[in-house]
Amino acid sequence: MNEETQTVEAVEDDKQVAAEPEQVTTDPKDEKKYTDADVDAIIDKKFAKWKAEQEKAESEAKKLAKMNAEDKQKYQLDKREQDLADREAAITRRELTAEAKTILSERGLPIELVDVVNLADADSVRDSIDAIQKTWEAAVLKGVADKTKGSAPMKKAPVESGEITKEQFNRMGVRSRNELFERDPELYRKLRG
Repeated sequence: MNEETQTVEAVEDDKQVAAEPEQVTTDPKDEKKYTDADVDAIIDKKFAKWKAEQEKAESEAKKLAKMNAEDKQKYQLDKREQDLADREAAITRRELTAEAKTILSERGLPIELVDVVNLADADSVRDSIDAIQKTWEAAVLKGVADKTKGSAPMKKAPVESGEITKEQFNRMGVRSRNELFERDPELYRKLRG
């Protein structure tokens, strides 16, 4: 009887497992697949970066260990000044970038052009934007001229008046239209609309 209860419990356990739907769904779009070479390259890159940081920290510690107290203080002061200068340069660059974007948008130029603006100082930003604007306007004018350029008018009306289309008529010059009017006034009126 004991065996029978164990079998029933096992069957019930199987039914419970089967009754619960598995919610393991993987979307093939979201799943990234890497080859062994890709994984090795990623790991090598990360390891090289970490190793360089460790070597830099170790050489820094060795430098500091060799220095006396006065040299350490001077070195740390120089390092702080350099860090401060780097931060200041980054802030200045962000400010000049924001200023350049503002000027570009005020002048009706795409703000994506900020990447080609010289961000050395405020004067170079303005000069650079002036040059960009001149080039931009010249390119726009050239594009408009190319789009609006039409074909040359026809020199003479086609000999056979029955073959003239509305498009050909519209391209005719005044002289050609007059010739057509003299030859075939009815066709002229029909094409003229």
